Amino acid sequence: MNKQVPLITKVQYFETSYEPIKANVSARNFSSVTYRKSGKVFFSSNENQFISEEGTLTFMPAGCNYSTEILTDGEMFVLHYQVAEGSSDIFDKPTLIRPVYKNKIIDVFIEALSHSIIGNEFACMADAYKIFSEIYKEIYLREMKPPKNLAFVKQFIDQNYTLSELRISTLAKLYKTSETYFRREFKKYYGESPIEYIKRRRIEMACHLLRTELYTITDVASRSGFESISYFSLEFKRCVGCSPSAYRNL
Repeated sequence: MNKQVPLITKVQYFETSYEPIKANVSARNFSSVTYRKSGKVFFSSNENQFISEEGTLTFMPAGCNYSTEILTDGEMFVLHYQVAEGSSDIFDKPTLIRPVYKNKIIDVFIEALSHSIIGNEFACMADAYKIFSEIYKEIYLREMKPPKNLAFVKQFIDQNYTLSELRISTLAKLYKTSETYFRREFKKYYGESPIEYIKRRRIEMACHLLRTELYTITDVASRSGFESISYFSLEFKRCVGCSPSAYRNL
């Protein structure tokens, strides 16, 4: 995250709903911050790819080409803004944020929408900085340096999450503590429980494999770390909003 405060020259707020569709988005002359109230959307750019779901913030910088797949119906709050020439932006690449303090962010967006309706441009500018301030707080929480042993365990997960035999009990032993304490410490520093993190990584891998159209559903389940095709299908539909076969045919 850039440490300089962006100099905003123009803002626009709105609330919108959407339905499943695929789209390629050409570079725009404005940046965006969206808060997803519901639904799931897959984003892919040259820099990275991620799934934006309910309760997450998504940042897209000006000048960025990306593709998007709306996986399920949903609603979101949106801030479009421009920064002055030569000014830094809050990030320099597409970024997904999983905020801890969601209600505060929702409150700011609701207030900004009301200011936009009555045409209070000064308040709208101030609201954008309030949103940035909340993002800075969230990033600061993420940048708290985790204990060295916890960082090692996360690295172990990143290298082995596709192994179906990976267990929280094994990870807790690596961290040399109880399962309960391990779960609490992991969520404190990484924003989600270890189980949620592992499932998310597996689903993201499954989405990638399905898009290649090189593997059967059974192969995708196995290569993503799921022990059975039935459990994989259940979790995939719960997380993505459609079955693996339907996702591949989108």
